[in-house]
Amino acid sequence: MDIASKPRAVSLSWMALLRVMMGLVFLTTWFSNLSKGLYGEGFLPFIQGWADGTEFRWYAAFLYNVVIPNIEILRLVQVVTEGLIMGLFLLVGLFTPLSAALAWFFVVNLFLASFGTGEWPWTYVMMGVMLAVIALTRAGRRLGLDAWLAEKLGEPRIPYLW
Repeated sequence: MDIASKPRAVSLSWMALLRVMMGLVFLTTWFSNLSKGLYGEGFLPFIQGWADGTEFRWYAAFLYNVVIPNIEILRLVQVVTEGLIMGLFLLVGLFTPLSAALAWFFVVNLFLASFGTGEWPWTYVMMGVMLAVIALTRAGRRLGLDAWLAEKLGEPRIPYLW
């Protein structure tokens, strides 16, 4: 059998490295946004800038009609979700499939909001693909707390919880 026809597997160590990297991306962004005041008074102007800049008018309507009227609640959700669930949980490999799926939806939001604003949209496409791979490979089961949970508790009743 030649080497080209032999099936190959990717080590979960590489997936763990990808998971840690994405966790660091979200954590460093969280700290940067915190220092800029984007989770405080700067949050509303930031969202309004997205609504005014996106080429997707239906998404702008969503921002104006759903997000902005609920800005106070969503500001808190943003702080917790971006820093704790997407940043810290991915970094330590806790509830990785769920955390990566949530981060995937967040990145889709960033893609829609920033489309047409001059940002390079492929950044969000690449992040989305990486997050899907992290979720589907259960990357927290290597060098993460999900491995400990799987060892101690077995498979979760809810598929892909860890």
